Amino acid sequence: MLTGTGDEWRRQVPSEHIGWSEIRTPLRTDNRLGRLLRRHTPRSAATSVALRRTVNLVRQWNRAPGAGVDVTIYPFAGVPVHANPSVIVMHDLRQLHPGLGAPGFAEVIRRNVARAAAVVVSWPHPYEQAVRAFPEARDKIAMIPLPAFHAARPQPSAEPEAGLLVYPSSTAPLKNHATLLEAMTLLPECRLVCPGPLVEPEASRLCARANRPDLRGRVSFPGFVSTDELASLYARAAAVVVPSLWEAASGAMLEAFSWGLPVACADSEPLLAQLDFTQADAAVFPAHNPAALAAAVRRLLQDREHYARSSRTAGALLAERTWRDTAADYVAVLDWVRAGQPGPMPRSSFAETLSSGGSR
Repeated sequence: MLTGTGDEWRRQVPSEHIGWSEIRTPLRTDNRLGRLLRRHTPRSAATSVALRRTVNLVRQWNRAPGAGVDVTIYPFAGVPVHANPSVIVMHDLRQLHPGLGAPGFAEVIRRNVARAAAVVVSWPHPYEQAVRAFPEARDKIAMIPLPAFHAARPQPSAEPEAGLLVYPSSTAPLKNHATLLEAMTLLPECRLVCPGPLVEPEASRLCARANRPDLRGRVSFPGFVSTDELASLYARAAAVVVPSLWEAASGAMLEAFSWGLPVACADSEPLLAQLDFTQADAAVFPAHNPAALAAAVRRLLQDREHYARSSRTAGALLAERTWRDTAADYVAVLDWVRAGQPGPMPRSSFAETLSSGGSR
């Protein structure tokens, strides 16, 4: 974990069986220097193999695992694995895709998959991708789904604000805010709030676009918001819109299901897989078409109860998944690695059941 966060991790997850290793990260993207570098470094340089190798050399100034460690878990697949045996958690495989990824990251991920004793992914689409991309590693790749991060909480009953759309996400280009903003010019009756990290250089472009007369006062990018503020947004929202071009699985969509909010989403492959996995219905639109996005939102708001009911059904299905369940599935994989990988890899019963189209 990041330097300086160790005590908090130990307080939040007290266990004599877990050791926390703090990693020095002199290269950060969420401070002033990092934001400037992101804004002004050409993409061809930022995504190059040479730069990624340099960054990884710098980031290898980490603390070695303590004595007696049975297995080391790396929560991000894009940093180099140093310890054996190890388990890596792979968010998605967009880094292997031309136009979405980066050769430097792709090189690290390939090496990590080859070296790791086990690979964990959270959702069906990246799991299927991983098995296709690394068939030689099929027997050591597991899918362990997560619960919704910001599940619904008790709120005073109130009608949603008419036309209030929410899209919680970073402003990375693949999140496709640009199409959403152009669609908003066709939805003068709607207001849009987009909480999440303001990733440069896209953040500056989006904020400038939102400040033009046709959108001014109707679109806001508040940056990070507190959990309470996010809950308040969901409690007041008329709908959640997810125009993303790529995800492992959309957290915004999972949270919308948990809150029983209707969803309009792009027809990108991972989002369609997520709808299939959760057996949910959403107003789907072509990802790069602002007019189609606006039409989908109107369709959603006109038949809001149908889509809200579908979201509630999906939310009830997902509510069966708890963090304790997820932890138990991870422990099973870690124990399997510690024991020398005897027999078949443990599989999450929740993932197996829902992937087959059933319910628990």
